[in-house]
Amino acid sequence: MIVAPKFWYNRNKISIFFSIILYPLSLVWILIFKIKKELSNPYKSNLTVICVGNITVGGSGKTPLSISIFKWLKELGYNPIFLTGGYKAKTSGPVIVTMNKKKNIFGDEALLLAKTGPTLISKNRLIGIKYIEKLKKKYDLVLMDDGLQNHQIYKNLNLLAVDRKFLLGNKFCLPAGPLRETLNSCLNRIDAIVFTGNKNKNKPKFNKTSFDTFIYAKKNKYPNRKYFAFCAIANPEKFLDTLKLMNFNIKSFRSFPDHYNYEENDIIDLINSALKSNLKLITTEKDLVKIDVKFHKYIDILPIEIKMSLSELEKFKLFINNQINA
Repeated sequence: MIVAPKFWYNRNKISIFFSIILYPLSLVWILIFKIKKELSNPYKSNLTVICVGNITVGGSGKTPLSISIFKWLKELGYNPIFLTGGYKAKTSGPVIVTMNKKKNIFGDEALLLAKTGPTLISKNRLIGIKYIEKLKKKYDLVLMDDGLQNHQIYKNLNLLAVDRKFLLGNKFCLPAGPLRETLNSCLNRIDAIVFTGNKNKNKPKFNKTSFDTFIYAKKNKYPNRKYFAFCAIANPEKFLDTLKLMNFNIKSFRSFPDHYNYEENDIIDLINSALKSNLKLITTEKDLVKIDVKFHKYIDILPIEIKMSLSELEKFKLFINNQINA
């Protein structure tokens, strides 16, 4: 996983200097992306394929957004299945994710998706799509969590998740900036943008259909309790901000690398540190699914959900239906 350097999101002289120095490598990245795209021959499945992806490296909220979209698709009468590459999974698939003793082979994102609905891991998305087509249990829609830059498969609908706080950084491609491809290239392929995260007054206009979401989390029921928060996500400060917004009294905080696979000793150390300071551990759902059940009694979680206002959700569902049936 690429760790986002600070200069991607800063505009001071030092940040600009690093971006300029690395820009020639970005041109190479762009060229390779264009060649791959031109040489591709996307497979068109007999199933409807919707892709929820991002253009930036790191967290954009696409996985919780995918979970919410899955639920909304069910409300519309569709029978969807998740397809994911299974980042950090110990299997290349194709394999259906199961929540059994061997669940740690699947990776955190796939496990989180599987809590909501049937989920298939396949490092090769084309093999994954064809595997789903042959399943005895029939699905009418494949919801891809990530894969916007994958050209193997024709998508009926491409949705771009953009975090309001971080937006597109300095708008340079890797490694000079956080973009996986040029903005113009992405905008030419996507059907709509879904803004996630906390509101930003300077939200840009992309001349594309867009939808607004908000993060829903339950407020703290125990205002006198003091917490030790930890997580292993791309933007840990988002988790910390949400905790504080929900009136959690955070006295200590520790972040691990994104998608970090916790060892038993890591959790024991966290528990001991919290107990020593008379604090309660709290983490994300995405982190908890990777932690052995025997430790769950020591850890609280902050479940979050991506939601839309009633009017926005009505427009979004109408848009989805129209695009699918077009």
